Amino acid sequence: MPQAERPVAWTPLLATADWMSPDVRDRLASALDVAAELADAPTRLAAWADRQDLARVGADTTGWREIALAGHGIEVAAPFLDSEVIRACLAVPADQRGTPGRYKPLLGEAFAHTGVLPPFVLARVTKGGFNALSYAGLREHASVLRDLLGPSSRLAAAGLVTEAPVAAMLQRAALGQPTAQGALHLAVAAEVWLRQLETAPACWEVDSHVATV
Repeated sequence: MPQAERPVAWTPLLATADWMSPDVRDRLASALDVAAELADAPTRLAAWADRQDLARVGADTTGWREIALAGHGIEVAAPFLDSEVIRACLAVPADQRGTPGRYKPLLGEAFAHTGVLPPFVLARVTKGGFNALSYAGLREHASVLRDLLGPSSRLAAAGLVTEAPVAAMLQRAALGQPTAQGALHLAVAAEVWLRQLETAPACWEVDSHVATV
């Protein structure tokens, strides 16, 4: 079901919520109800959403940096996540940080006439798309993904995914039809992580030293 057609929710739900077993969905709904009761309601939803987005982007960037450095010797820089940049941006009210008729107004104000960014960066009003590459990859590796998230899936054993909706989604992807790629990415990452846990050595910390068995 498209997100726009869903009831208003305290937190947006990814397509992975549709892939869960009914029992797990019920438990997730109960957990969200409890979390909503315990959390202080934000004065404005935008402030809460900004914190969530920053936490997510920061965590993702940390992972990408480690992968790029360890695997390719490349240092990933994220200057827009610098604490001073974030503080400066958050000092501007959320409803003024973006406008329908202007693309990234804060970036334009900060770097106009500085020569730091090329003019085409400040003038562009779109972002690059990689959908064609994504769908090509999904088509090429559809069988691998079906096996990964199929009956032998660790997520399936926990009721976090069920085979039929995942298989239907992969079939749509193979045909180039709209697919919940973000949800699929998270499901694959979680499945691979769970499988790696089974072969990882057990570790514990003793007097600040890590021992393995």
